[in-house]
Amino acid sequence: MRKFNIRKVLDGLTAGSSSASQQQQQQQQHPPGNREPEIQETLQSEHFQLCKTVRHGFPYQPSALAFDPVQKILAVGTQTGALRLFGRPGVECYCQHDSGAAVIQLQFLINEGALVSALADDTLHLWNLRQKRPAILHSLKFCRERVTFCHLPFQSKWLYVGTERGNIHIVNVESFTLSGYVVMWNKAIELSSKSHPGPVVHISDNPMDEGKLLIGFESGTVVLWDLKSKKADYRYTYDEAIHSVAWHHEGKQFICSHSDGTLTIWNVRSPTKPVQTITPHGKQLKDGKKPEPCKPILKVEFKTTRSGLC
Repeated sequence: MRKFNIRKVLDGLTAGSSSASQQQQQQQQHPPGNREPEIQETLQSEHFQLCKTVRHGFPYQPSALAFDPVQKILAVGTQTGALRLFGRPGVECYCQHDSGAAVIQLQFLINEGALVSALADDTLHLWNLRQKRPAILHSLKFCRERVTFCHLPFQSKWLYVGTERGNIHIVNVESFTLSGYVVMWNKAIELSSKSHPGPVVHISDNPMDEGKLLIGFESGTVVLWDLKSKKADYRYTYDEAIHSVAWHHEGKQFICSHSDGTLTIWNVRSPTKPVQTITPHGKQLKDGKKPEPCKPILKVEFKTTRSGLC
């Protein structure tokens, strides 16, 4: 016959009664169906307001750049219509075009505290930088033609505006109105090409003669235009599209960058063919064959060193 242990029975009863009493106490403190009271929130959305306290780093999505070498001011335009101005260390300013259109080009009125901005919505703006908060003084909207390129010669009151149709309009910077002088594309190229030369991608004045204007068309045609006689002095033609043009400082040569990765150097008085054709990034082939084409060169500068050109 199995022995009966009374001590174990008493221990079990004691443990069961203590757990039951704990459950009863919890039920009394938190009756079923009743939740803890929610805290009443007094803060509302109108009590908060987000604001920018600082902008740090290079502007997002930059699309245009300009520099005033005298006042040492750097201007950066963005694809969202923002304009950032950088001066000496710790000095900068932020502005915004109301339209929000992308800034396609910036031109300083050097050492005059003014800046011209060209937007993708074919609007030109003249900014006054001589006040504590830069502001727009004048605006000019092109309705029938799309703006593709602008050029403002040093200490000149005339702003040259190239368009998608291949025409060049001249704007008086002081009044910010059209002067009425227009270089029409068909008169610029005349019989040098039977087709439209494409949009204007470059405008610059000769470093030694501000009356001579170099006009670059996207198709590869370049025209040296005489502003006084209102006719072309020379026309230069190349088979590849042009992305950029730059003058030599003596005004006797200029260089073009093309869509196939080539650079062509032209003598002003020799329009028949370039004096030199270079493919700096293309693979050089043997037997004197033409180098393989590569990616376009979007920007070129004509600089000189002690050893020669670069």
